[in-house]
Amino acid sequence: MTTSMDTTGLPHPANRIPVVGDVIGTSPNTPIQDAMKQCRELGPIFTRSFFGNDVVFVAGADMVAEVADEDRFAKHVAPSLARIRAIAGDGLFTAFNDEPNWQKAHDILLPAFSLQSMRGYHPAMLQVANRLIASWDEHLGRKPVEVVDDMTRLTLDTIGLTGFAFDFESFQRPDPHPFVQALVRGLAHAQAKARELPWIGPILNKGADEQFAKDAEFLAGVVDDVIRERKESGDTSTDDLLGLMLNAPHPTEGTVLDDTNIRNQVITFLIAGHETTSGALSFALHYLVKNPAVLAKAQAEVDALWGDQDSPQPSYEEVGKLRYVRQVLNEALRMWPTAAAFSREAIVDTTIGGHPIKKGQWVVVLAPMLHRDAVWGDNVEAFDPSRFDPEREKARPVHAFKPFGTGERACIGRQFALHEATLLLGMIIHRYRLLDTFNYQLKIKETLTLKPTGFRLDLARRTERVQPVQAAAAKEATQTAGRAKQGTTLTVLHGSNLGTCRAMARQLADEGEDRGFTAVAAPLDEFTGKLPTDGPVVVVAASYNGKPTDDAAQFVPWLNSATDDLSAVSYAVLGVGDRNWAATYQFIPTQLDARFAELGATRLVDRCEADASGDLTGDIEAWSDKLWGELLTKYGDPDAAPVVEDTSDRLYDVRVITGPVTAALDARYEVGPMTVLANSELVDVESPMGRSKRHLRIQLPEGVTYRTGDHLTVVPDNPEDLVARVAARFGLNLDLVVAINPRQKTRRAIPVDRPVTIRQLLTHFVELQNPATPAQIKVLAECNPCPPEKAALEAITETEQSLLELLEQNPACQLAPEMFLEMLSPIQARHYSISSSALAKPGEVELIVGVLSGPSRTGSGEFHGVSSYYLSRLAAGDQLRARVDPARAAFQAPADTTVPVIYVSAGTGLAPFRGFIGDRAVQAASGKELGAGLCYFGVRHPDVDYLHRAELEAAEQAGVISMRPAFSRAEVDGVKYVQDRIAADGDEVWAALEAGGRVYICGDGKGMAPAVREAFKTIHRAHGSGDDQEWLDGLIAEDRYVEDVWAG
Repeated sequence: MTTSMDTTGLPHPANRIPVVGDVIGTSPNTPIQDAMKQCRELGPIFTRSFFGNDVVFVAGADMVAEVADEDRFAKHVAPSLARIRAIAGDGLFTAFNDEPNWQKAHDILLPAFSLQSMRGYHPAMLQVANRLIASWDEHLGRKPVEVVDDMTRLTLDTIGLTGFAFDFESFQRPDPHPFVQALVRGLAHAQAKARELPWIGPILNKGADEQFAKDAEFLAGVVDDVIRERKESGDTSTDDLLGLMLNAPHPTEGTVLDDTNIRNQVITFLIAGHETTSGALSFALHYLVKNPAVLAKAQAEVDALWGDQDSPQPSYEEVGKLRYVRQVLNEALRMWPTAAAFSREAIVDTTIGGHPIKKGQWVVVLAPMLHRDAVWGDNVEAFDPSRFDPEREKARPVHAFKPFGTGERACIGRQFALHEATLLLGMIIHRYRLLDTFNYQLKIKETLTLKPTGFRLDLARRTERVQPVQAAAAKEATQTAGRAKQGTTLTVLHGSNLGTCRAMARQLADEGEDRGFTAVAAPLDEFTGKLPTDGPVVVVAASYNGKPTDDAAQFVPWLNSATDDLSAVSYAVLGVGDRNWAATYQFIPTQLDARFAELGATRLVDRCEADASGDLTGDIEAWSDKLWGELLTKYGDPDAAPVVEDTSDRLYDVRVITGPVTAALDARYEVGPMTVLANSELVDVESPMGRSKRHLRIQLPEGVTYRTGDHLTVVPDNPEDLVARVAARFGLNLDLVVAINPRQKTRRAIPVDRPVTIRQLLTHFVELQNPATPAQIKVLAECNPCPPEKAALEAITETEQSLLELLEQNPACQLAPEMFLEMLSPIQARHYSISSSALAKPGEVELIVGVLSGPSRTGSGEFHGVSSYYLSRLAAGDQLRARVDPARAAFQAPADTTVPVIYVSAGTGLAPFRGFIGDRAVQAASGKELGAGLCYFGVRHPDVDYLHRAELEAAEQAGVISMRPAFSRAEVDGVKYVQDRIAADGDEVWAALEAGGRVYICGDGKGMAPAVREAFKTIHRAHGSGDDQEWLDGLIAEDRYVEDVWAG
C-alpha cells in the first residue's frame, strides 16, 4: 500500500507497535475524535500508521490554505470513500479525477443549483418541513422527539422529492423505507470495511459482505426503476436533478449521461443530500438548547419576521432574511463539520508547511481541528455564532472554514443544504420551546458523517412569543387574567374521520395554550391504555354510523373492556353528531363519557351534545365557556403574574404578508391550490327529470396522492349575487378595505390575517346561507323597532331561512353590519367522494357533483347550494382550494381481489364505486382474478341521468362488473329503486354474501340507506336463519356492510 506522503520527521502518536501501527488509545468507532485528540497533542500536521498504511493529517489554517491551492492539489478519493463506489460508482462524490463522467455530470448538474432552481425546490422543502412540524406537534407533552432520526427523515424526503420526485414518506412510516434500510446498511458496511483487520477480516465478515452485495443490487434496482418510469412517462422536463440528467445535454459536447451513471448520481445525491444536512441540524439544535442566550437571539429574529403567526409558511426570500439563524448553523458546522475530513493529493511535486510531498501523494484535512485553529480566537470550544458576523468573516482567512470540502470538487449542493436547514431551524425555534429534560451530554457517532447520538428533546409550544406587530401598537399596558399553573398539561384527544373533530381538538389545544396550559392534541388511539393523570383530558369525538372513527378504533374497545382504575383522570367529552341519524346520534361520545365515569374518572363538565344540524358553533362555544371556567378553577395559578403586553416607542413595526388573501383560512383547513382540468355536464338537463350533475377532473399538486374511495375536501366561495345582496341590504361598498382583528381566539372567529375588501370577506370567509338560529332571530327582533316585523320575528321558533333572507324580509331591522358579521360562521369545508381510480389516474382526481338549486326559501328568486354551485361554474384552468382526506379504512376495497363486492348507491353516491370499478379494470388487465362484482345504482331515467353510462357499460361488457341500475321514472318489472332490484336479485346477492362478500353503500342516508338495510334483511329471512337484525349487525361489526351516507 502506498503512503500518503513522506512521513519522515513528522510527529506521530507515542507507543507505535511494529506492523500493527498506532492502535493504542484508539477505537475503530471513533477515528475522527481520536485524530482530533492526537492533533491537540502533536500539532497541525502529523502522521498515523495502521497495519503499514501511513496517513498524514493536516489541520493548521495556513497548511490547509496550501492544500486548497487548485494549481498544486486536487481531490483524492481516500480508501474509506473508495469503498462506497460499490454503491455509488462514479458519482460526483466518489468518482476519480481521471474519470470523464465526473466533469460531464458536474457540468450538466451545475444549473440544478442555480438561484432559479433553488426557488423551485423551496415548496417541496417547505412541504417536508411541515411534515416534521406535524410529527413534532403529535409529540408535544407526551414523549420526546428523537432529533437525529427525525432530521434524517426530513432531509431524505427532501432530496427524494426535489431531486427525483420520489417520496420516501418517512414520517408516515413506522419503519424506514426498505431503500433507506439498505442504504444505511451499505454505508455502515463500507465504513466497517475501512477498519477491517487484514487477512482475517474478510473471513469473519463473509456474511456481511454477502448482505452488502444484496443491498447494492437492491439499491441499483430501485433507482433503475425510477429512471425507467420517468423515461416511460414521456416527461422531458429538466425541472429536477433526474430530469436534468436524463434530458439535458452537456453544454459543449451535446451528449447526455448514460443510465448507469445516472443511477450512480441518484444514489450519490441521496447519500450526500441527507447525511450531512441532518447532522448539521442536529448539532445546531443541541447547541441552541445548551446556549439559551443564543436561542433567544435566534428566536427574536424569527419573531421579528413572522410575529405571532401560528404556522408561518416561509417564502424563499424570507429564509434569506434569517441571517442569524444561518450563523447558528455555520457555527454548528464549525464545531462539528458533519463531513469531518476530506483528502487532497498533489498534482505536482510541492511542499506543505515546508514538508515535501510528491505528485500523487495525498493528505487528509481534519476539518474539526482546522475550525479550532488560532484564527478563530481564544475560546474555540465555545459556541458563538457571532464569529460569522460579516465583519469578522471578512477578517478571517478564506480557507479557515471548510465544512463542505474545497475547490472544484467541493459539495455542489452546499446552498441547497443550507437553505433547507435554515428554513427548518427557523420554523422549529419559532414554534417550540426546546426542553433539555434529559440534560443531554454530547456524544458523537461516527459513520460516513458525524452526528449526535441519543439526542432527545421534549417540546412545548411557545405561548409567550414576542409579538412585535401587536406590541408596537399598545400604548398602555394591559393584562390577561386567568392562567393555568406553569407546566400543567392539557391533553385533547380526537376521534375524527373527515377532520372536523381533529380541527376542533386543535382549536381547543390552541385556546389552552393561550390560557397557559402545555397543550397536546392527538388521536384517541395514541392514548389507548395510557390516559394521562397529570392534567385534564378533553375528548372530542364523533360516531361513524354508530362505530368509532378510524383514529379511535383501538381506544374505544379498550375503554369498553377496561378494568383500570381511572380515579386519577379528570375528563370532559365534547360529542359531535347529527340528529338526522337518530339511531346512532352521539352514540360513541355518550359511551365514552359513561365508561370514564364508571371507571372512576372525574367529570369536569357535563358532556356537550353538539348537533351539526343545529347551532353547532353555538353549542360548542357555550360548552367551552363552562370548560375553561372549570379548568382554570381547578388548575389555575392564583399567584401567576399577569401577562403584560410589551410597549415600544418605535414608530413602525413592519410585517411582510405573503401568500393568497385566504392564506390563514387555507391553513386552518390544510388546503392548497389545485387546478381544474375539465368540467362537463353528465345529465340531460333539458329533460324535466334532469337535475344537473357535473363531472370535474382536477390535477393533484406534486407529491399529493390518494387511494380509490378517498374524499376531496373543498373550501368554496360564495356566489357573486349572494355577496351583492348583502351589500345591497347594508348599503356597503364592496371595494372598501377593512381590517378584522379578533379580540379572542375562538372557533367562531374568521381566520383572516390581513386587511381585505368587503367583497373578499363575504366571498371567501363566511357562511351566508346557514339557517338562522333561535338566538340570532332573537337578536334580529331586538334590533327591529317596527312592531309588526318585531312580532313576526318573535313568533319564529325554527326556520330554514338565513339571516340575510330574514333581514331582506324585515327591512326595518337596524342590525349593524359589524353585528351581522359577528353572527356569521366561518365558511366550512365540504367533502366529496373521489370518483376516479387511483390505479388508472394517480395524478388527478375526479368528482361527481350534484348541483343543488331550486326556488328560494323565501319564494322569490333561486336558491343555489354554495359549494355545488361554486364547483359547477369552475372552468378548465381555474384553481380551487382543496385537500385529499382518507376514507374510512373499512370503506377500502378488499386486498384480496377475489372477494365478492356489492356496491349500492343512488345519484352521486355512484362516485366511489366508479373509482373501484376503474381499479377492477386495471387489475383485470394485469391478469388478476376478480370476484363477483354487483353494482346497484339508482337514477331517474336511463336516457337522462345514467351517469358515465358508456364507460360503465363497457366495463360490464369486459366482465369487470355487473351493473344493476334501477330507474325511478322508468320502472322495469316493478323495480323502481335500488332496494327493489336488490330484493329481486336475492338469490345472487345471498350467494355473494355466503362467499364472504362485502357490501358498500353510498348516498342518501335518510331514504335509501334504511330501505337498503330492509332489503338485505328480507333476503336473510328468505335464505338464512336467526334474527335478521342480529345478522345485519354482525356484518356491520365485521366491516362487511359499510355505509358512507349523508342526510338528504
